[in-house]
Amino acid sequence: MHLTKTITILLIFFSASYSGQKTRKELDSLFSKKIKVLFAEGELDEALVLCKEIISGYERLSDERGALKAYVYAANICSNLFRTKESLQYLDIAAEKNAVIKDEYLESRINAEYGRNYKNLGFNNLALKYYDKAISIAKKNNNRNSLEYFYGLQSVIYEEQKEINKLYGSLTKGHKSKPTVYNSARMAKYFLSFRKNLDSAKFYLDLGEKMRSTKSFPVFQESILNRNWGRYFIETKDYSKAVSYLEKSLTISKQLNKPQDVKDTHKMLVKAYKLINDEQKSVQNLEKYTAITDSLLMERQKIQHLPIEKVIKEKEVSSEKSFNTLYFILFAIALLFAVIYFISRKKFSAKSLEKEMQISLKEEENLQLQQKVNEKFDDIIQLAKNNSPEFFTRFQEVYPHVISNLLKIHPRLRVSELTLSAYIYLGFNTKDIANYTFRTISTVRNRKHNLRTKLNIPAEESTELWFKNIGNNLY
Repeated sequence: MHLTKTITILLIFFSASYSGQKTRKELDSLFSKKIKVLFAEGELDEALVLCKEIISGYERLSDERGALKAYVYAANICSNLFRTKESLQYLDIAAEKNAVIKDEYLESRINAEYGRNYKNLGFNNLALKYYDKAISIAKKNNNRNSLEYFYGLQSVIYEEQKEINKLYGSLTKGHKSKPTVYNSARMAKYFLSFRKNLDSAKFYLDLGEKMRSTKSFPVFQESILNRNWGRYFIETKDYSKAVSYLEKSLTISKQLNKPQDVKDTHKMLVKAYKLINDEQKSVQNLEKYTAITDSLLMERQKIQHLPIEKVIKEKEVSSEKSFNTLYFILFAIALLFAVIYFISRKKFSAKSLEKEMQISLKEEENLQLQQKVNEKFDDIIQLAKNNSPEFFTRFQEVYPHVISNLLKIHPRLRVSELTLSAYIYLGFNTKDIANYTFRTISTVRNRKHNLRTKLNIPAEESTELWFKNIGNNLY
């Protein structure tokens, strides 16, 4: 099996290695026919190899739109393979190209794939923001195929968060946009897991079977349908059938090299084999489930800093644009007042009064903003206590000046050091930080000492007071 797959990849590589010499029409044909067929059949590694070669071909022809389309597709393949870092690299290139081309369809896909990768890294709220952007663009252009995909991605997060009403809303919107084997299976799971309605679950599973017979769908959807048949037969106590369907689902997911799906199916097989009193296979599946879970967690931790760094970079760009706009406005106001001054002192006075009113309104707006920040404080504290991967992103949104001031003092501070700074600024002591971040007290003390050294905090000043002052722009 592996030998055959390797040979196939090599054949694709050598046959595609001349893509740089192909015409735009030939590259388009390869993309729309060969790559998409490979993807639908679950040959993701082969599809990625060919996609890279087609990207090279488009780049040699200086076909920016063709290359952009291929970059987005490569990002999607990588996210399916759980190669998150590689997927994000393709997306960054695609986003940069589309800033010039401004293709709304591809803009929605880029946002969706960013969201999908951030979800894989545990940043669910950040992922939902990107899904919302993608859905908004797709609704504007009435792109039903994209909407079905985007709502499906959104529903996975709502399911994890146990937001049942939002989950049902996303599932029904996706199903209405375009009925597929996948969303039929997901609807069945909803009725099995949250409504305990076997009749409705069976209706959607049967609908999925009808669409399965057409063979016009990506093969991964079949694994999802089989897994939810397994879930259905567990509920109806037909455990032998449950095991049969779950094993079929597992085989497909392994062939597609989709670790998340493999993990989820192993988890269900632990229960199914236990119900038929096959303790040995239940334990074997538990061991495999645990191993994959640990592996995915390790991979996630290696690159979990990437979304945070992207948010920081976006904030910096946004701040720079805001400052440039502010300077332009101030220059325009100064010029306007100079002209008015020479025309009429009276008019100048009137404009001065207007400016004072604007400042007063601005101060009132700032007061309202501060009240909103106070309302968000409890939310940030809870994220900190939960050691949530979204804690730092949320802190950056509410207290951007703190991170900005720290980076002015030491631009090379790591994300982990900035996160520790956020804990200190919020008033957490060493013991609390150790408890919430699962570190020893001595480890946290050492990290705080190293942070003091990097930030040149005077020996006579307490760390906590220094950070409060940095938040108040006293340094």
